[in-house]
Amino acid sequence: MPEERADPRQVRSREAMVAAATELLTQGGLEAVSHQAVAARAGVGRATVYRHWPDLLGLRLAALQAGMPPLSPAPEDVRVASGAEPRAELVHYLRQLGERLDDAQAGAVLAAVLGGAQHDGRMQHLRQTLLTQIVDALRPAVAAAVERGRLRVDVTAETFAMTTVGPLVYQRFLVGSPLGPDTVDSVVDAALRAWAP
Repeated sequence: MPEERADPRQVRSREAMVAAATELLTQGGLEAVSHQAVAARAGVGRATVYRHWPDLLGLRLAALQAGMPPLSPAPEDVRVASGAEPRAELVHYLRQLGERLDDAQAGAVLAAVLGGAQHDGRMQHLRQTLLTQIVDALRPAVAAAVERGRLRVDVTAETFAMTTVGPLVYQRFLVGSPLGPDTVDSVVDAALRAWAP
């Protein structure tokens, strides 16, 4: 049986609606994302939006998922698998996370996910997905740092994420200061010192 292909017009229409929903989220928070607002922003009929997302939460989840893509893999020259120092790979992922926290869209997505996860199971799933992406990205470098004697044997990727991501989120969202490479580097170095054997 031949594989069924998606209609390119439907694909473009769906992409336009998700982009519109994400823009609305960035500009006005989760409450700004409605079927009517997305239809107007994307230039489609409201029935088209309802056909793809019959319930409002599903539409909002689509915007949130689009706004939090996985972290990009580290280049070969900074991967511990290629013999690089663990710090280089840790800095790569945490700088990337810092850039996303500084980005208005990613910041709005994170705030919406954290707030919604207090009351909704699907939002909790998104929060866990985001956490898993970060921890899994750090895992090889943390394991290599432990193996090479740079971190204590009881340090896990989860522990390292807690001691690095926490300060970045605190500075960006509670203090309100933008993050830059120097800030991220100092947070990574402080964690490496704190968990040194």
